[in-house]
Amino acid sequence: MGKLAMTDREPPAIGIRFTVGRDVSGRWIVNDTEGKIGGLFTDRASAVHFAMFESDHMPGAVWCLPEHVTLSLGEAFDGARVTARTRVAGRG
Repeated sequence: MGKLAMTDREPPAIGIRFTVGRDVSGRWIVNDTEGKIGGLFTDRASAVHFAMFESDHMPGAVWCLPEHVTLSLGEAFDGARVTARTRVAGRG
């Protein structure tokens, strides 16, 4: 798929447009920072592909949340904090 501009550890200081993560049911979610566009996907590759395409493959525009964090569809990410919940142990 080429070089992806994303990390699983920390968000970059600036430039995040999309956040990729899982919901409590294990589905993959893509949200933009303004809550205007996003989607629900069955696999990570599709979610990342969508986010990279929508951000014109800009470096640093896509951030994948760590595995222990869950995300809700429509939940905006403000770049300063993760507005997500920690997964229940044993799920995911």
